[in-house]
Amino acid sequence: MDHRYKPKVSFLIPVLNEEKTIAKSLDSILNIDYPNEKKEILLALGKSSDNTDVIIEKYKSKYPTIVRTFENHSGNTSIGRNICIDNATGEFLMNYSAHAIAERNLLKILLGKHQSANINLASVGCANISPEKQNFVAETASTVFSSFIGGKNVFVQNAEFSEERFTDHISFALYKKNPVIEVGMFDPEFWCGQDAELDLRLIQKGYKILFTPETRVYHYKRSTLKALFKQMYRYGVARAKMCKKHPKTLKPFHLIGSSFIVGIILIILLMVFRFIPIWIPTFMLLLYVAVSMISTFTVGKKLLGIIASPIFAFIIHIGYGLGFIRGLFNRKL
Repeated sequence: MDHRYKPKVSFLIPVLNEEKTIAKSLDSILNIDYPNEKKEILLALGKSSDNTDVIIEKYKSKYPTIVRTFENHSGNTSIGRNICIDNATGEFLMNYSAHAIAERNLLKILLGKHQSANINLASVGCANISPEKQNFVAETASTVFSSFIGGKNVFVQNAEFSEERFTDHISFALYKKNPVIEVGMFDPEFWCGQDAELDLRLIQKGYKILFTPETRVYHYKRSTLKALFKQMYRYGVARAKMCKKHPKTLKPFHLIGSSFIVGIILIILLMVFRFIPIWIPTFMLLLYVAVSMISTFTVGKKLLGIIASPIFAFIIHIGYGLGFIRGLFNRKL
């Protein structure tokens, strides 16, 4: 592909209750160092109960040739992304989020990798990291995710590698449109994790997924403990569905969350029926707290966040584990 040629890029963004970040997200896309006439921002609108739609309407009025909206009353993010694809006029599809901020060189880097590739490349993605300014919950959750106990570089959607490499999946990826359509777009059964499942089907068709460290997307984490738990629960459900649809993708670390829950129940039962003394679960709890704090200390230096990290780790593990167990018994997959 000619490096001087600037193909059109369609941003796919499902939206639901994003009033806190949607303006920043849209501004960042408009400020990307790439001609605005070669961008289109496609927004699949769920039934928001806040001012999200009002904010978006202002951008739509100001940028009528760039910002386009479509109804997605289901709230299903896979359906929303597919609605955007059905209406996309770009040669490339940018898998994006309403709570993400792009670096200005995002398209220059990702398109450059596509244009210089001499392989069957389906998408190029980059790391997503947390913005510096977030509330305490989002900041601490981000730190825990970046630590060993939070799955750093185990779950590739949170991975940040120092070198360029092929991978099974990466968040915030720029896809060629034709391969995505070829494999059937996003699976509506996956309300969460649909991009990982799409990437798997692309790889099965012989395509490659490339990670590059040369650009980044700043991704706002959940700002309440309740939202964090719900997010991890959905991730767990999605992973279980993935393993049922594609059994070969199951890895031992996918079972950690559900094993954690089973282990807690077993220890409680053993203690209640006096098969083990109380000091054993007490010791295990203190060990979990210590490992959480040490793990977080290696990536974050804020004392309050380190102290609170066991609570966040517990919510992440319990939420993911419960979701995984629920996903195993979901009758649709």
